[in-house]
Amino acid sequence: MGQKIKKGLDGYFHPRSEEELLALVREAISASPPRRLRVRGSAHSVARSIYTDGHCGAGDPPNDAIDVMLDRYRAIGPITPVEGDPDHAIVEVEAGCNLGKNPYDPTRTSTWRNSLNYALQQAGWALEDLGGISHQTVSGFLSTGSSGGSLMYSIDDDLVGFNLIDGTGKLWVVNRDDADPEKRDLFFAAGVSMGLLGVVSKVRLRVRRSFNIKGSQITSPTAGAPVDLFGGGSDGKPSLERFLRETPYTRLMWWPQHGFERVQIWQASRIEPEPGFTPKPYEELGRAPQLTALAGSLFYTIIGNLGDISAVPGKLTDWYAHLDRTLSGDGDVNACCGPAPDRTHTRKITRQQVLDFLRGALADAFAGRAGSLQDRAHTRALLDAVERKAGGPIQDGIADALTLLIALLLDGALSAPLAQVLADFLKAEMPYLIKDILDPFVPIGTQEFWDTWMCGLPMDNQMDDQLWPTWFTELWIPVEKTAEVMQALKAWYDGGGNAATAYQHTGAFSCELYAARKSDFWMSPSYGADVFRVDVFWFALNGEDMNAFYGPFWEVLKPFGFRPHWGKFLPPPSSGDWVAHYRQNLPRFDDFLALRAKLDPQQIFVNDYWRANLGIPARAER
Repeated sequence: MGQKIKKGLDGYFHPRSEEELLALVREAISASPPRRLRVRGSAHSVARSIYTDGHCGAGDPPNDAIDVMLDRYRAIGPITPVEGDPDHAIVEVEAGCNLGKNPYDPTRTSTWRNSLNYALQQAGWALEDLGGISHQTVSGFLSTGSSGGSLMYSIDDDLVGFNLIDGTGKLWVVNRDDADPEKRDLFFAAGVSMGLLGVVSKVRLRVRRSFNIKGSQITSPTAGAPVDLFGGGSDGKPSLERFLRETPYTRLMWWPQHGFERVQIWQASRIEPEPGFTPKPYEELGRAPQLTALAGSLFYTIIGNLGDISAVPGKLTDWYAHLDRTLSGDGDVNACCGPAPDRTHTRKITRQQVLDFLRGALADAFAGRAGSLQDRAHTRALLDAVERKAGGPIQDGIADALTLLIALLLDGALSAPLAQVLADFLKAEMPYLIKDILDPFVPIGTQEFWDTWMCGLPMDNQMDDQLWPTWFTELWIPVEKTAEVMQALKAWYDGGGNAATAYQHTGAFSCELYAARKSDFWMSPSYGADVFRVDVFWFALNGEDMNAFYGPFWEVLKPFGFRPHWGKFLPPPSSGDWVAHYRQNLPRFDDFLALRAKLDPQQIFVNDYWRANLGIPARAER
């Protein structure tokens, strides 16, 4: 069997080669009973989809399973030009290689310099497209069916081959153009397979000559957007479907809150690289990203827990950690590689600066409504009590009430019952305040940018996953149904015109809209068809029930035959016959499961999560 691989001190196995990966799979097979084996990439997917049963990523994995981390298996092979085609080359990459730097790598070994994107850019090559972030491992990004926002380009088209170790211990080397139909089927089945057919060990990609991008982001009211979001095109505006088809790279962030109704349209196209090119990066959080991120994270944590304000301090661990190490002159550590920040004139961002930032933004938003709290008789006694605790008057109504609540919570100076009374009031008022609260965070205007492909296409690398922990459910629907889907979503978000109902439906966060090019991989949510994608966000520190929020979206979009992004939140199997839904809308679903059973007869790659969500029958005991 070869040398036994030792488990690391963190409880994971860290193979250094394909031979060691093979040894781990064969160890799992030969055990009695067989051991379960799953591979962790960047851990950007839903935790239960990644690991073996009983593990969610925190602490050590269970002793009776084999959880693998590929941090020592990330080499990039030579980039070899395609014979007779000088515009393309082939590169083979070990499965643990990250696309870009993963700032949350627990081993702290992921860097820009050992990432695939950096290696390609330095050599003058590029991938066709990237997702909104580039933290993922190459194998993890592909295995979950992830995609960038384009109907013209897709990283799926870059994938030309890979090596796969199946559940019998066999190493397969398969390619897109294999003459052997068995190997060709395996290529298209395993390209998007969630680790259920085996362990992808190496990936071969066909890359193209490098390019830069140039684009803009327009933030406007939905009614004044340059795209007809809900119809077939009017007043010189293209329909959303047409816009998605004709724009090389794009994504929309929709803020559908009652009375606010704004949209951010990010779009870009390719430009040729030129000597002396100086990027002007996209600024997702403005010119003070660290301060904005700290303020926004704190704000969303507060308003997401108004139902139980006592839960907030326990959810601010990452926030305090970032505050302690953040310097006001720092560059964004989550953004693309660049020169180290000049620390000559840096100073720590203080808690008071964050509160002042929030206070100023909210005061501007509520200008002209300063007395809206004081004038309510039933809140006057409450405000008197708060003012006594604060040691001074509340001057500017809602802005002061919100920032004072935050400050006193951070100080621990406000008793829990009194804090909860104020929080209850703000929660009741939130449907009517949200349009003003969001205004400083989503300002109307236009931003232009230009950058390299590796830095410009993953526009959300600037969002810190620890400050902005976000959960997603992403539903892919044939692109020709775009207008119908948008109308259905608008009707749901409108809540019958009632502000309170609308807020229940929208929450305080946004919804992402984009597209993906059709794919030939059997389990890709864009298999055989260009798709429109609806990605609904949920702030992970919210105190409410995520499934209660997502449930109506799954039901509203179910008639459109959605296919889910496999790395994001799926409808709970107990909430409906979702396996039948997937079978109906994925033509090769049963073929995939049949091949899965053949390649992994002992089910060493199956965990309870995938068994329930895909209807994988239990293994017959012998």
